[in-house]
Amino acid sequence: MDSLRKPTLWFSLIVLAVMMLSGCTKKNNLTGNNWSDTHALECNDKTGLISGYSFPAETLSITSGREIKLLAGNYGGATSIAYLRWTGLPASSTLTFEDEDSCYVELNLLKRSPLSRNPLKLQLYKVNKAWNDTLSTITEADLSIIPNAEYTVDDTISIVGKQVKLYLPFSAIRPWESTADSTGWNLAIKAVNEGWVEIASAEVSSGAKMFIKYKTDSDATSFSTYSSLPSKDSFLLDAPLATASPSWKIDNLTSRRMFVQFNPTTTLFKDIDGTQLDSLSIRRLTINKATLVLHVKDNSYYTGASTFSLFPFNVVSDSNTALTPLVSGDYETITYTTSSLGLVVGDSIEIDITPIVQAYTSGDKPPKGIMIQSSQERQNFGYLEFWDCFTADVTKQPYVRIKYTPPFL
Repeated sequence: MDSLRKPTLWFSLIVLAVMMLSGCTKKNNLTGNNWSDTHALECNDKTGLISGYSFPAETLSITSGREIKLLAGNYGGATSIAYLRWTGLPASSTLTFEDEDSCYVELNLLKRSPLSRNPLKLQLYKVNKAWNDTLSTITEADLSIIPNAEYTVDDTISIVGKQVKLYLPFSAIRPWESTADSTGWNLAIKAVNEGWVEIASAEVSSGAKMFIKYKTDSDATSFSTYSSLPSKDSFLLDAPLATASPSWKIDNLTSRRMFVQFNPTTTLFKDIDGTQLDSLSIRRLTINKATLVLHVKDNSYYTGASTFSLFPFNVVSDSNTALTPLVSGDYETITYTTSSLGLVVGDSIEIDITPIVQAYTSGDKPPKGIMIQSSQERQNFGYLEFWDCFTADVTKQPYVRIKYTPPFL
């Protein structure tokens, strides 16, 4: 009988202990612990942002052909031509007649440049050269215009895009086969005047399509239809490289990045009684969230549903003075760092730098600065300029918002 009572007694004692501990839990202290009033605090650090500048990337990202957008435009000294390839077309020798009103390339325009003095017109070209593994061997001399295959872009494009048609004359379709490339029809899209457009690529469901309604016998009573997505598409971008500048800018077209010097202001860290933390306590505090808040000075791209994507790297080099461009080896990725994606809300954006600030306060990393890179370099016409810590008035100055929990013991 005693052997049965002992397990029951121990079980009762455990249940009692759990009840006593749960009764000590402070329900209004969900970020601290069960036995103290320690909770998360917040401070805004402006003085910790010491300097900054923008600079060109060391190497340019390579267009892979897997981008979700095709770029076509003449803008800011840059030129981009979109290329599309179709295969499986009916042999040229079999084409005898077509319904020209039903022969076209359909594009989904996603975004266009701000209005300029001249209308923005797109023109379709035939590529008189084989498209192998790269577009680098194709030049504008290899392009011949397709008459009347053009479209004048509307002044505005909705956030869901705009489907447009560039009609194909029979005189262009009939000889689509060429000695340079008899297995596919390669086309190019150019912006005729100043401006740019972004076009949905074959990587998304709303990508380009070609429709050809034709006959292989002029006496046939019905038409056949060719309807297909491109077998591949890409674009060739020729853009000037950015130059170093004291301005704080991100420019996807020219691969411009930013450096900001940040050294946390330690006098801002206090305990729940308002007493300044000593150096040991600062090393032991928990950074719940650290956000770099930048006020936008110039933004003509990230409007509507267009989202930015920025990634912060920790700088490890000491040579970040006098507008020195950072190169590989000058910066690193801190574990758990993520890209900050979002819309420009009001006049500011926020970049999550929590792991970096935690590394600074803990002493794991010396505060040598943060490098900010767009994840969209050479993938769109995105551009942002921010107010810096020298020229902005008090309402536009950048700062780091830090939520932290002081150590309990």
